[in-house]
Amino acid sequence: MIRYFLIGLLAATTLGGCSGNTSEADKDAQAEAAVARVETAPPGKVAPGLPVTTAPVKAPVATALPPAFEGHWGMRPADCDISRADTKGLLIVKGDTLTFYEATATAKVIGGPSRYKVVAELSYTGEGREWQTRETLELTAAGTVLLRTGQSPAKTYRYERC
Repeated sequence: MIRYFLIGLLAATTLGGCSGNTSEADKDAQAEAAVARVETAPPGKVAPGLPVTTAPVKAPVATALPPAFEGHWGMRPADCDISRADTKGLLIVKGDTLTFYEATATAKVIGGPSRYKVVAELSYTGEGREWQTRETLELTAAGTVLLRTGQSPAKTYRYERC
């Protein structure tokens, strides 16, 4: 159906200014040749003015944490004191990296209902070992509280923005 539309469109636009001496067979042949040139043209090289059909492009799935999660988070107020060396409850989130006292995790977002709550696969390294967990990260209290909930075992850690 699109092919016939293109043939009609091409015939009307390319042959409209021609003299009336062209036979119907010649007009059809010229239109077919024009359509063949369009169909075999490399992508992005289609004749101007012709409709181009393309497959719908799916939006890429974000794998990094949303920007609202970035920042310094502390389990206790003392964790936010940069002059202290014993900030064991400090969590620094930057891009897809979570930095803890003695470990670092790389997050790959695998789902989430919003930009304030995501499910992520976390790949940890630290303390001489590597491990992976699936955790839910959620911002509450107008983005001032971060809840990090592990799925196995189920345990929730609460952080406040520094």
